[in-house]
Amino acid sequence: MNPSGAWRRRDAGDAAGKVSYAVYDTVAALFGVLALPVLPVLALSRHGSGLRERLGCLPASVRALDRPIWVHAASVGEALAAEPLLRELRQRYPGVPRLVSTTTATGREVARTSLPVAGAMLLPVDPAGIVDRVVRQLHPRALVIMETEIWPGLIRAARRAGVPRVIVSGRISERAARRYGWVRWLTKAVFAQVDGFAMQSAADAARIVSLGAPADRVEVIGNLKFARSSAGAVPVGRAAIDFGARPVLIAASTHAGEERLVLDACASLWARHPALLLVVAPRRPERFDEVDRLVAATGLRRARRTAVMGAVPADVQVLLLDTVGELPGLLPAARAVFVGGTVAAVGGHNVAEPALCGKPVAFGPHTANVALWAEALLAAGGAVRIESAGELSAVWTRYVADEAAAAEAGERGRGVVAAHADVAARTAAFVGRWVDEPA
Repeated sequence: MNPSGAWRRRDAGDAAGKVSYAVYDTVAALFGVLALPVLPVLALSRHGSGLRERLGCLPASVRALDRPIWVHAASVGEALAAEPLLRELRQRYPGVPRLVSTTTATGREVARTSLPVAGAMLLPVDPAGIVDRVVRQLHPRALVIMETEIWPGLIRAARRAGVPRVIVSGRISERAARRYGWVRWLTKAVFAQVDGFAMQSAADAARIVSLGAPADRVEVIGNLKFARSSAGAVPVGRAAIDFGARPVLIAASTHAGEERLVLDACASLWARHPALLLVVAPRRPERFDEVDRLVAATGLRRARRTAVMGAVPADVQVLLLDTVGELPGLLPAARAVFVGGTVAAVGGHNVAEPALCGKPVAFGPHTANVALWAEALLAAGGAVRIESAGELSAVWTRYVADEAAAAEAGERGRGVVAAHADVAARTAAFVGRWVDEPA
């Protein structure tokens, strides 16, 4: 390798980066000038309370922080996803304050009230000058950027102040990669100033490298949103219900229309498996009586949980879980689980909880609220997406007849959840490489 050639390439890269930032600064300054007439209006509007922070006037509580670890999260979702990381950082560095910045006022309030932080603020606007002053004032131990909030001015200001810059739980969708591709001249310059990239997946890592991130600084560590879900997915001890040796199917957190679907799905199963027990757990307590009437109208033999002490009577086909808080304790006894709010257009409920218990999961098409887990479980073979009673019946028929097949699918799902259990710890260790004063 020709050393002089390497130096020339690096110098050329530095020069290209300076040009890229010069273009960015010019565009940002132009927008700033155009925004000047609007500032008095904003100051008098409902956004006025946050305007000072956005212009770099930080709250006294934030200014008082002694060299915090600064975590930036765009809004509510990213702030909540940062919670497991913040908890890990608190354990690793108990004497180091943690600061969260967001781009929305709602995200800031969530950070203040729900996260283990010493302070929260709105991210200052990105043009050079304002953000540089804020970084110098805070002088954080590290700047940790959640997902891929690309703020060129912030990243450059941290570099100028000697503050390490890392991206964690990084993601770049195909669509975003195409969009950023139009300004690769800028992304390459910005990513050259980031010390480390902890990406969610290999695909995310490949995309960010294609946009100019140095490949030797990119690692795949995982998605912090999985870590947060995993923390709430651990089941409690088994409830005091004796199912005996009967095969048990559970319909969890159901909504209107879904109880009828699971009853129809089980209709043919009872003919072949008379001992089968279906447990129906409506999501809302105010629907207990309504669901009880629905089951009664089918002629099926039913019982309410509040009327069952100990063993479920052998002739009961449907057990209505008319209590609150017992469902997690029943999941280990199930052969398979349907999770509600997914056929009804609600967005889905906790699909990770039964998966962690090693149970194959079925759910409908509406999984926006649990999309990360749903897609991961489907990809691993630990879950099945259904759209009708007939499809659910086919899935459950197989699992009731073949316990080994149910266990195999359940273990695949359990593996998905377990694999993400230490994402927060690994991400904190990644950040820790650049935190200069461990406890």
